[in-house]
Amino acid sequence: MTGIADTKRFIDQWGEMPAAIPLDDYASAPLDQRSADFEGPLAGNGTATRALSLFLLDLYALANRTGIGEFEHGFFRLLSRHLPFDAGWTGVTTHTANGPVMHNSFVYGLPGEFFTDWQRVRDCDPLAIGSMNRYGRALEVSIVAPGIDPRFRNWAIKYGLAQLMVVSALDHRFGLTTFLSVYRRALDKPFSPADAQTLEDVIPHLSAALTISRSFQLTRERGESVATPARAICDGFGAVHQADKAFETILRSEWPVYQNQHLPAPLIAHLHADTGQPYVGETVTVSCSPVVGLFQLEARPRSPLDRLSPRELSAIKLYGDGLSHKEVAQRMAISPTTVRHYLRCAYKKLGMHDKSQIPWLLGLRETAGNPTTADAGN
Repeated sequence: MTGIADTKRFIDQWGEMPAAIPLDDYASAPLDQRSADFEGPLAGNGTATRALSLFLLDLYALANRTGIGEFEHGFFRLLSRHLPFDAGWTGVTTHTANGPVMHNSFVYGLPGEFFTDWQRVRDCDPLAIGSMNRYGRALEVSIVAPGIDPRFRNWAIKYGLAQLMVVSALDHRFGLTTFLSVYRRALDKPFSPADAQTLEDVIPHLSAALTISRSFQLTRERGESVATPARAICDGFGAVHQADKAFETILRSEWPVYQNQHLPAPLIAHLHADTGQPYVGETVTVSCSPVVGLFQLEARPRSPLDRLSPRELSAIKLYGDGLSHKEVAQRMAISPTTVRHYLRCAYKKLGMHDKSQIPWLLGLRETAGNPTTADAGN
């Protein structure tokens, strides 16, 4: 099934598109510029080529050190030094026959209601309609241009938008489209052909840098533990935005034809069930954490210890560390009798006969979380 068909099927099933995330919370974040390290040989010389070169230095450096939300805010700040604009909107979408479907998006200099109101005029948005499957080519409109639908004009006026321009790029790796819209509030400052060229030059790099930023998000919280789970970032429709190759490998043990583009239906249903618990399949365990309008997934093969309740697992870990029944009871704030009950249940579920097997099982669980094929950034 294609990504577009998957998206349409799951938006029909799960309803509304996710709200746009206002970037105001990131306004105080510092903006370090990598281009400053090259002052002299790469000083701005007034040409568009040199300006773009400096911008890209800063963009890729930003992507390598910022996660979701941080990256988008930093991007708009960098772009504003390269192209004058007053507000912006960027995100990831799928182009369908019924118009663009937003997987996640961020607004800059605009409130969250901007997106909610846009959904009501999506069907008459000349930018959304005109840019469908028109990748890499900027499209601009003025709100006073003839032929603009009154509903769309009123929406733009509500948010003080006089000049609007959009461009998009399709990343074939995951089948998702990155879009970028910028807006000006002045009626006498339309976007020029040079402005359109700038946006067209920037959009493939934004899409590529977005992938780098998502890879950073996957690795930023990894500690130095041996157990490093395979990870992915997805949205509520199940579209995969970034994933370790090991994530695909592990999920294929449960779903043999799975590819890192769209999650299997049971996993998507689990996301929407919002149980707060990991998904536990026949061969895999997948935990799901919301991250700025998206989800971060961690997958590992199931180990025998997954059969235990949380209390049984805690008891057997402490007992395996060498604590006595009484010491385990004190640590868990329960009675020694209850500890013995937990251990008997654990031994039975695991088919164990003596305490010496516990370290081996715990080590097996650690190894399960660190597949040798885990190379980030599929």
